[in-house]
Amino acid sequence: MKELSAIDLEIVGFNGAPLVECGRALPIARRKSDGTHAVLDLSDGVARLNWHSEGEAAALLANGRWTKLEKSVFVPQSCCEGAGQFVNQPMVIYADESMLDTADRLPRPPMPSGEYMIWRRLQSHPETVQAACGSAETVEKLLDDWGAALLKRFDAMYRIGRDDEYLKRIADFALCAARNKDLRWRAYSYFATVRESVRMRDTFATFIQREFPAANLEDFMNMAADLKAWLGHVAPLASQPGPPSSEPSSALPKVRGMARARRDSEDELFAK
Repeated sequence: MKELSAIDLEIVGFNGAPLVECGRALPIARRKSDGTHAVLDLSDGVARLNWHSEGEAAALLANGRWTKLEKSVFVPQSCCEGAGQFVNQPMVIYADESMLDTADRLPRPPMPSGEYMIWRRLQSHPETVQAACGSAETVEKLLDDWGAALLKRFDAMYRIGRDDEYLKRIADFALCAARNKDLRWRAYSYFATVRESVRMRDTFATFIQREFPAANLEDFMNMAADLKAWLGHVAPLASQPGPPSSEPSSALPKVRGMARARRDSEDELFAK
């Protein structure tokens, strides 16, 4: 079978729908030569792509199976070389303006990690939600940057006494964005500082333990209590445990000497 060339493709949308404020999804590519569409998943190689006619693609769009960009974009140059041969997985990133504003990340970055991105509106969605296509690696880094920025915003807003509902919204945004395991653990712990203990136990059982199977509820709740004390500039009595050591992440956040000195940044709280 002839090798697929990125030159013959345009990115016209992404798989699924934007159900949360930000995220990433596999691109929907349209082949210029024959108008067929496919989810551009290169994990099994281009020969395994499943191509759909324009009519089939339109039906999938109507059923909410994929989301269309208002205007197509080209395949990122960072994902191909030579005559359009793929070397990296393209990925679509989408974000709502309110989340980016909360993270202090407006305007949308045109060149994250030095990679050129074109942001487009989504068809049949508010103008505040836009998407771009980049390499999977750059998209992951960008989402983690947003997640980390949102935790800094949480820290600042907690210290000036913002209400729990506002803080929960920031933590929700951070959980939508964060991809790195350590960052997600931090986001869950921040969320726990402003959620009722009983409801947080349900959240732990339903979501946290699914991502961190070796996590212990009691340790997690104690960690959240220590974090809450630190956010209020009250020296906690015990060190905060990080994610269970059996997790695949190699760098697990820990608290060292929290009672010895006042911390000026949440980065120090979670320092390795």
